[in-house]
Formats: sequence, structure tokens, C-alpha cells
Amino acid sequence: MTTSQAKTDAVAPPLPAERCHLRLATSAQVVHTEAGRFAVPLDLREGTAERTPLQLILTADEAVDLHAQLGTLLVVKDGDAA
Repeated sequence: MTTSQAKTDAVAPPLPAERCHLRLATSAQVVHTEAGRFAVPLDLREGTAERTPLQLILTADEAVDLHAQLGTLLVVKDGDAA
């Protein structure tokens, strides 16, 4: 875990201004596309420029694979994710 990934109780710490970052949009709500895929709203932040909204489009198989990969990274202890 890097210092930009360190946890806080309230919100994630600010990201370094000199880098590009993708994050879930503030009001992220995953929806279905007309083709039946999943659209995940993201915000691209490049340095100090305004955020650029984009969508990550996933098929059902890709969503299941991503879910499995993220699940292996979550450490569960006493019923809570760490």
C-alpha cells in the first residue's frame, strides 16, 4: 500500500496532482447498457485539470472476473473487510 492508498476513517486521501488517476465517480451507480453490459461510471483526473467522466463497460463475464479478483484482495476478519 502506498501513501496515496492509505486508509482514513472518512474519505480517501488526495491523490498526487502530477499523475493520472481513475476513480469511481462520486455518485457511482452501475447500470446496464442497451447491449446488456455493465457501465461503471469513473472519473479520470489528470494532474490539476478538471475531472473527465468516462464509463468502464464490462460484459457479464468480465464483471464476474473482476469481482473474483477484487474478492481475493479483500481480507476478511471477524466478518468485516479490512
